[in-house]
Amino acid sequence: MTVAVVEAVSSVRNCEPTALPPLYDVVDTDALDAMFDPDSTGERDCRVSFVFDDHRVTIDDSERITVEPAAVARH
Repeated sequence: MTVAVVEAVSSVRNCEPTALPPLYDVVDTDALDAMFDPDSTGERDCRVSFVFDDHRVTIDDSERITVEPAAVARH
């Protein structure tokens, strides 16, 4: 999941993934991967949202990743 997040943000920013800061600076990457582990059994009912490189990243239980500018995402 962490690779997918970095790729999604880099796509929105139109930059190489290596141009982004480390994801582990803002979220526990091991925990994120474990939450959305495709090999885990059972149903998930969760949503994770965090700010990464000035973008709000939201991952829902279907593993859909939404990326939008953090300033726009604030309510």
